[in-house]
Amino acid sequence: MMSSTRPVLPYACVLLVALAMCVAGIATAQPQPPDEPETPTASAEGDLADDDASDPPDDDDDEDDIQPYEDVITDEAESDEGVFIVHRLNDKVFYEIPPAELGREFLWVSQIARTTEGVGYGGQSLGNRVVRWERRGDRVLLKSVSYAIVADEADPIAAAVASANNDTIVKAFDIEALSDQDAPVIDVTSLFESEVPEFSARTQLQARGFAADRSFVEEVLAFPRNIEVRTTHTYTRPVPTTPPTGRQARRGGMRPGSATVLLHYSMVKLPERPMQPRLFDERVGYFSVRQVDYSQDEHRSPNRRYITRWRLEKQDPEAAVSDPVTPITYWIDPGDSGEMG
Repeated sequence: MMSSTRPVLPYACVLLVALAMCVAGIATAQPQPPDEPETPTASAEGDLADDDASDPPDDDDDEDDIQPYEDVITDEAESDEGVFIVHRLNDKVFYEIPPAELGREFLWVSQIARTTEGVGYGGQSLGNRVVRWERRGDRVLLKSVSYAIVADEADPIAAAVASANNDTIVKAFDIEALSDQDAPVIDVTSLFESEVPEFSARTQLQARGFAADRSFVEEVLAFPRNIEVRTTHTYTRPVPTTPPTGRQARRGGMRPGSATVLLHYSMVKLPERPMQPRLFDERVGYFSVRQVDYSQDEHRSPNRRYITRWRLEKQDPEAAVSDPVTPITYWIDPGDSGEMG
């Protein structure tokens, strides 16, 4: 269980802003890395290969694949209890997911904590998305949930909207063991040590390859409502055979060769009761998100814009002035020069 002396991670402020954006239940889908020809290298063998592309497992052998809990999570494992129980054993990372958290929605925030020369700044966002962990037989699926298009579940058109907006399976994990509470234990090492397109920095770096042998998990911390992961990823970009000209010369991105970055992933449990969304008004300067709502009583499918804002609620709703249920908290990066203080 986490202690009160654990240091706060420096990018929590970005995490909190992203959480405020999503709890309104209006998260938008993130753009996927563009398709482009890849230049595979010997160090990137199987990096982006679909783990599910092999022959489907024999259902008769599924029960044999689930091992006794103590054979998987041995006495040598270092465990950290939070929203999930995180186990570190040698170079592997295991998630033990309580049954109550299966099917719940989480906000996944991706950042480049430390970048390479010529590619932005440390702390820049790679995007955020809503994810859900679901058990299917003897596997656990990590799904990406999109709210870019919606409809009231009571409306007949809701079925058509659901058919046009199916959840994406980001990754699938075999269940290694089950706890006494029937919590599945899965090996999530490959989620962080390989390149997953939805969480990759390839586009920002304009890289062409991924070096799995130079990528590894640095740190995993579990908290009551979130899990923080820091992982080192190394990308590659071939040296051009001819000098770049025109747009190619201004393309930017990582230099030819290799570039190593530190990625920070935050997975935050979203509230069961979403906050009330507030429509955007162009006369007021707010950041906003868009959503297509097919339940509006109009002869079209309007684009709705909602502002991104903090969830401020009074402790005493009847009082003219009241302390908030949850105050706004900013965490200052340790790299701050102190001039803001």
